Amino acid sequence: MTKVFRATFALLLWVSACVPPDDLGPPQVGEEAPDFQAVALEDQERVVSLADYSGQTILVNLWATWCAPCRQETPYLQSVYEENRDRGLMVVGVSVDSPSAYDLVEGFLEEMGVTYDILLDPEMVSTDAFAPIGYPASYLIDGDGIVRFTRLGPILEDDPVFLAALEETLN
Repeated sequence: MTKVFRATFALLLWVSACVPPDDLGPPQVGEEAPDFQAVALEDQERVVSLADYSGQTILVNLWATWCAPCRQETPYLQSVYEENRDRGLMVVGVSVDSPSAYDLVEGFLEEMGVTYDILLDPEMVSTDAFAPIGYPASYLIDGDGIVRFTRLGPILEDDPVFLAALEETLN
C-alpha cells in the first residue's frame, strides 16, 4: 500500500507541475490588457506601445491580409471608428503579416478606406501578449487599460454584444 501511495503522490506532484500559470492565455474581460510594441505603418521607424494610448478607449484588432474573416470585418471596423472617434474611440489594427507582404497590407487598407491606426507586428509580439487562438482577434480596452470586450473571430455588423460593450465603455 505504501508503494501505491508514494507512486500516486509522485504522479500528482508531477502533474501539478505541468499545470500552466493562471496568467497564460488571452486576457479576459475585467483584466488588465497586456502591453506590447509594434511599428507604425506610416512611419516604420516609430515604435508604438499600447501604453501610448493610455487614457483612451481603444479597440485592438489583430489581423492579417491572408485572413478572410479579417477582410470581412474591416469595413465594419472602419465605420465603427468613424461613428465613434469623436466620442474618444481609437481603433488600432495590428497586422501580423510578414514584411514581404507590406505592399499587400497597404493595398488592402487603401482598398478598404481604412483611416484608423495600423501597426505592423511581423515578430508577432502582440500575438504573444494577447495569445489568441486565431485571427481576427479583437479587444476593447477602456482608458484605464482594462479589457471590456473580447472577440475571437470577426465582429459582425450590428453585433449587439459588441455594441453594448462599446456603449458602456465609451460612457
